[in-house]
Amino acid sequence: MSVHFDQLVAEIVALNQGDDAADSNLEQLATGIVTTKLSEISTTEDTTQQQQQLLENIVDASLNEQVAATVSLAIIKAVINLMDANEAQGLDGAGRTHVLRHVLGRIHQRPTAFESVIVGGRLALANVLASQGSWTAAAQELRELRSEQLQRCMPSADQRLAVHVRTMEYFVRGGNLEQASLAMGRAAGVLPTVRDAAHIVWYRRVQASIHERTHKYIEAATAYRGIAQSCEHVDEQREMLDRAIRCVVLAAAGPQKMRVMAGLHREKLARSLASFGLLENMVLKRLIRPDELDAFGAQARLSPETLETLVRAVREHNVFVLSSLYSSMRFAQLGRSLGIDAEEAEATCAAMIGEGRMKGRIDQVAGVVTFEGSHEVEEVRAAISMKRHAAQMQQQPPMHFRETVAGKWDLRIVNLCQAVEDAVDLLIDRQPSYAHTLFQSMGHGA
Repeated sequence: MSVHFDQLVAEIVALNQGDDAADSNLEQLATGIVTTKLSEISTTEDTTQQQQQLLENIVDASLNEQVAATVSLAIIKAVINLMDANEAQGLDGAGRTHVLRHVLGRIHQRPTAFESVIVGGRLALANVLASQGSWTAAAQELRELRSEQLQRCMPSADQRLAVHVRTMEYFVRGGNLEQASLAMGRAAGVLPTVRDAAHIVWYRRVQASIHERTHKYIEAATAYRGIAQSCEHVDEQREMLDRAIRCVVLAAAGPQKMRVMAGLHREKLARSLASFGLLENMVLKRLIRPDELDAFGAQARLSPETLETLVRAVREHNVFVLSSLYSSMRFAQLGRSLGIDAEEAEATCAAMIGEGRMKGRIDQVAGVVTFEGSHEVEEVRAAISMKRHAAQMQQQPPMHFRETVAGKWDLRIVNLCQAVEDAVDLLIDRQPSYAHTLFQSMGHGA
């Protein structure tokens, strides 16, 4: 063993003692030595073990004190490249993993001189582990690469983003969403300097997947819609819009959900999707029937856990709709409308009000929920009455009454303008010829 090792060292040392032509092709010569040594191993049942031992000996010999640093780097890079490309015939994934870990273990104490090799070694090891389905282990190798290391070894922001996105993707596949979210934060820091559109879309896709899996459905729906708008192929656009609709439907009811749904509702391509029917009913504030919920769940192929989220989201939507139809309801009556008991109806309202997704008051003694819409009408009416009384007395009404009237009035103007805009968009989409004639007549009238 000692004789063979000394011979390896002598052959490697000889690499930096050649002529100028040889020096200029150092990496090619290093690759030649490694492949030649591997080819000398006879094909036997123990080939894997022999190749693994030989490659480890080559790495150890290249780090001998007699070997120049440039030669050591060239030899180790050659070994890493062979493992990454799987060009060592007979060496399985476990053997390649063992060799790469041996390389990283030997050069761990030389971080400055071998920084580029460390980065290349971890990237190669992550590739090998991912090819074996060891997603978390692969992601952990990439996570070990520090930002300053990547910046020195990878001047391209596109390459650095690719490393972070791969880390995100591997952690997602391994089911470690917490680490995936942390990797997403690191990727976001690189994103502003990235120029390649394909890399940006790749990041957006994995980001949307993380949001969806962590139940951040509003963020996921927004991300999927943004991806759809940047896709060139119609099939990809349809897929992303379908995912966006699925996510926004699963989101908790509230004003933010209504805004995102309204945006998706205006996407013309979304109208051809099977999921559009439920979206439209939600946008138009219609009560969702159980058969519509079941059809959507079957079409989306939701897991049992996600199906529970869908049931809860539809229930909250129906409460949101009923709050615009009634000024108050008894929980028993609300429960019958939702298909649940009074206690569940009260708990649903309490959660929505407590989280600021619906305005209202709960009277537990009377078993009644009063929705804020009717309360606002009474508040405005009282404010107007007070203003008139103050005018008769030639006094200014109290400030809080003036703010109430102005604030509520401004909000109603904004809501009215938005409703008119939505109605015009719907008219143009469904009756373009009539809309064109109508707008022409309005122009002539002006």
